[in-house]
Amino acid sequence: MKQTKRSSRDRASARRWKLLAAFDRSGLSASAFARRHSLNYTTFCGWRKRRDRSGPVTRFVQVNLSAPARPVELQIELGSNIRLRIGSTDQVELAARLVQALNTSKSC
Repeated sequence: MKQTKRSSRDRASARRWKLLAAFDRSGLSASAFARRHSLNYTTFCGWRKRRDRSGPVTRFVQVNLSAPARPVELQIELGSNIRLRIGSTDQVELAARLVQALNTSKSC
């Protein structure tokens, strides 16, 4: 008989945690949530208070990451003493414009 009580207590606890998680996601006030789920407001507030005292609940959030950019290393030599190093794909266009500008500039 104890096993039956324990399992019903476990089910009740699981239901309570599910309701509290649903409340956190709902955006409703505590009274509106309790009313919507036919819960006694005072009891629901007690559940929230006990949960909040027990510390933060670890939550997992799915994060989609883009593929990491491959490292880029490009070195452009402009004469014997001038070297331009590029370490990011974001810098390629800027380097191309610089080389083009240097190529079209007139010497004195």
